[in-house]
Amino acid sequence: MSIEIFQFPKKASRDDLVLALKARSFVEGENLFFPGPSGTVHLFWSEQRDFLSTSGVDASVMPLDAPGKKAWHTTNDWWLRTRTSIWASTFDQRYQNETVRTVRHSFGGTFYNDHFGHNRYIQIDSVPSTPASRGLYAVFSRVKGELDSLEHVLPDEQFKVLATPSGTITEASDQTGIFKLAQKNDPSRVIYNALVPFLVAALEHVFRETFEILLKYDERARAVVEGQNRKLSYLDGVKLVRGDVTLERIASSWYSFQNLDSIQKAFKEIFDVDVWKMIRTRRKVRSKLPMLSDAFANLIGARHGVVHHFSIDRELRREGFLELLHLVQAIVGVLEIEMERRLGVPIGPG
Repeated sequence: MSIEIFQFPKKASRDDLVLALKARSFVEGENLFFPGPSGTVHLFWSEQRDFLSTSGVDASVMPLDAPGKKAWHTTNDWWLRTRTSIWASTFDQRYQNETVRTVRHSFGGTFYNDHFGHNRYIQIDSVPSTPASRGLYAVFSRVKGELDSLEHVLPDEQFKVLATPSGTITEASDQTGIFKLAQKNDPSRVIYNALVPFLVAALEHVFRETFEILLKYDERARAVVEGQNRKLSYLDGVKLVRGDVTLERIASSWYSFQNLDSIQKAFKEIFDVDVWKMIRTRRKVRSKLPMLSDAFANLIGARHGVVHHFSIDRELRREGFLELLHLVQAIVGVLEIEMERRLGVPIGPG
């Protein structure tokens, strides 16, 4: 869903509108999902600094035919459509309002907001946020979205019935264990095992990005890092000068985020955040109530077996993999709660 504003200038050419948008830092591009009629020009704006934008603002300058002019009570040949997603940050929405206001001031005319009506700007609620809270929201949202997508498309197990000379055997009617034996050779279990490293990678990404975002906006933490007086390699120095790497990424490279001890060391040394204490708690994961720290350690062990020994756990069923996936979601949720407590503002787009 989105908030769309359709704007009908009293007098403006296509070039007039395009130049007005470019003056506001819109960049010309393509819109594959909404190409528009011949002559349409698409533009886009976003502000990545301090995670101000979540989805940016789309703009399209389009020709207006005779029926359109009649419907919208205008004689102008061109109209403007601006759009923000429904989950856009307040900064994106405010920029859309300002763009509509600028165009109206320059070229007159009317506009229609599909959420708020004729000549009505977006009503924007004040939402407390910081650059760190917005950055963490972007990280958590992306990881949770990808995990949801994986759960949605995760294939079912293939062996649901076993045909034998004595008849069909199901899991419920298996008295000899032959059905269970056949299930262990279900190729779907190879897929579930192969996806275990993906789950660990999701947690590694979350913890590493959280470390870097906190470090970027925490003066005390930066002082701690500076106090470590570590040497910078020549290669890292070259990358830093070129803009290919950030100081935060260099600092995070000093730690591994694939094992709990190193994660604990990184967050405790730099931010005085006790990750062990944070995840040494029980949370509901589907039908179970595991200790997150123990389950996390087991997940890392399973990943190690797959990656380094090509070890396939033939007991890992679809339900078992989903428990691991929901475990990752639970750990991300606990981290999000701790970060909200630390920052003092909600983790959100702002």
